[in-house]
Parts: sequence; structure tokens; C-alpha cells
Amino acid sequence: MARNQDVDDDEFAGLNGDTGSDVDTQTGKLLDVPKQDPKVVFDSVVALADSLPRLDDIAEVEEGDVSELTDTEKQQKEDTETVIVAASKVGKAAIWVMGQGFAAAKKGQWFRGTHPTIEAYMADLVPDVVPRQARRWVTGSSLALAITSRTGTAPVEGQIRELVKAKGKEKVTLPQDVAEDMYVVANEVADTTGAKVTAKVLSDFRTKVEAVGGLPEEREQRKATLQELALDALAGPIGPGSTDGTTEGEGSEGSGGTEDDVIDAEIVTPQLDALDEALQTLKTVRKTIKAPTFKDAVAEHDPARYSTLIKELRTITRELHGVTDRAPGPMTVSLPAQAEHDEAEQSEDAAA
Repeated sequence: MARNQDVDDDEFAGLNGDTGSDVDTQTGKLLDVPKQDPKVVFDSVVALADSLPRLDDIAEVEEGDVSELTDTEKQQKEDTETVIVAASKVGKAAIWVMGQGFAAAKKGQWFRGTHPTIEAYMADLVPDVVPRQARRWVTGSSLALAITSRTGTAPVEGQIRELVKAKGKEKVTLPQDVAEDMYVVANEVADTTGAKVTAKVLSDFRTKVEAVGGLPEEREQRKATLQELALDALAGPIGPGSTDGTTEGEGSEGSGGTEDDVIDAEIVTPQLDALDEALQTLKTVRKTIKAPTFKDAVAEHDPARYSTLIKELRTITRELHGVTDRAPGPMTVSLPAQAEHDEAEQSEDAAA
């Protein structure tokens, strides 16, 4: 095992996405950002919509109709699903592309003449991004893009987080080649067993790999060892209310959601990040709503709409004021001795 490595600025090389269709080609262009005009890349992503069937060409069917799909409907369904999956790949890959970009900016300190910190630079460049979350993208971008290159699909944040974070008092991290092989093997095993590679599965898998103490140097032997450990991790204890080896809490706030909820939950930000994001949004709104804003709005001569907006703004600000006034103060919690390991991980996350 080794200390965490710097992000490799050449990690984008060779990332071209899946091949075989126009939609896949358009999607792959996102990963060629350093070689493309960014506007061309954006346009190619938006152009995915052009591959969708025209709504006017789709026969409307009443809810509850269970008739078989016609040949035309089958083709429309296939075309639509291809675009949906391609767009999903774009979204998952984009965060790691941004992470790689922020890593480059941090290394070169390109913001040194305009911003005091990388966080301030991030907030100005991409206002919707929570700096704490963007730092995680920086940390995981090298591994995530390497995995994308090998599998054709970008991993989600929760999965990468379990493979890159430092663990224990010694802050030990996985070498990137080991982390790559682990993800690829876990993905292959999951495909053959029908299981899902969740963050929890990868955490268990990592624990088992680290317990081995070392992997064989020979490629096939190493893969065989990882496959055995992955099978063990994927067949781990099943949590309450779960059917795929995930534990309660990996879904949507313990709501007992569907299997899809579990996967989606891996990219949901924690509550501190949610508050951070809300604060950034409010700051942006505050910049646009000033005294002259109301004066100019009145001058647009739509009193009914103006009155409604003012009423709703006042309601929201009152509610927000009440919630923040009732917010509890920070608490200091004494952790038991057995939680020392988790405390070390949390300290590392805060420094990420």
C-alpha cells in the first residue's frame, strides 16, 4: 500500500468512450475536452437530443394499456434508451473531467492573481459546485478516469471514495493500479452474479484485499485472487430491507427505496454539503436581488405577478429565518476507543 498519489495530468489520454454508434461517438467526445473546442463538446452533448424520436412521431398510448409494442415502438424505445444511457454516461464522466481540471488549476495555481484560494476559484468558475465535493472529484479523478478508460463507464462518487480515501492511523491508501484492478474485477464478477457494485461492497472488498497483505505479481494469479475476494465481498451480509447486499442507509435516507435508489444514493451529498450548497445558492441570489431590482420590477407594470412574487419571497425568507434561528449549535461527541479508526478517516476526508 502507498500514500495517496498526485493526480496525473496525462490521465485523459486515450479516453474515447464506447464506440459503435453515432450516440456513443457524441458521448465519447466529452472525454476529449483537452483536444476539442469546449463549445463543440457542449454542442455534441446537447445534440444527443437530436437522436431521440420526435414526440410528434410517437403514438400516444393510454395508461394501463398492456398491448405488445409494435415494431416501430420497439425501434423508438431502443433509440431512446440508447440516448438515455449515453446521457447518463456523460453526466457521470463530467464530474471527473472537472476534477481533473481543478487538479491542474491547483497544481499551477492559475487563480493566484484573481482568487485567494482554490475553493474561491471553484465557486466562481462553476457556481453550482460545492467546493468540498469538488475536492473529492480532484482526489478521485485520476482513478475514475482510468477506470472509465478500461470499462467504458464512469464510476460514481461513492464507489471511488471507498477506493481512494486514506485509512487508519498511518493514512494508508491503495496504489492506483490495485484500485483499478479491484474495481474492474468487482464489476466483472457483479455482471456474472447479478449483484451490484455499491460503495459498501467496495469498502468490504478493500478490507479483504488489505487483509491479504499483498497480491501476486503475476497478472492472472492476481486477477484470480481478486475474483475470489470480490465474490466474498459481493456475497457479504445483507442489511435490513435490502436484497442486494447493501445496508440500510445506503438508500434514500432509510426510506426503503428501490435498488435504483441505492445506486443513486451514492452521489447524494451529506447534510453539511447540502447546507454548503444552499449557502452558495443564497449568496448568488443575494447578488441579483437588491433594492433597484424591486424598483425595476414595479416599472414592468405587472402588479399581479409582482405582488405574488413579493408574497412568496417574504414567506420563504421568514421560514428560512425561523429554521436557522432554531438550528442547534455544534456538539462535541466523545468517540469510543473502537471508533478511532473511523475518526482518522473522517479527519482525512475533512482535509481532502
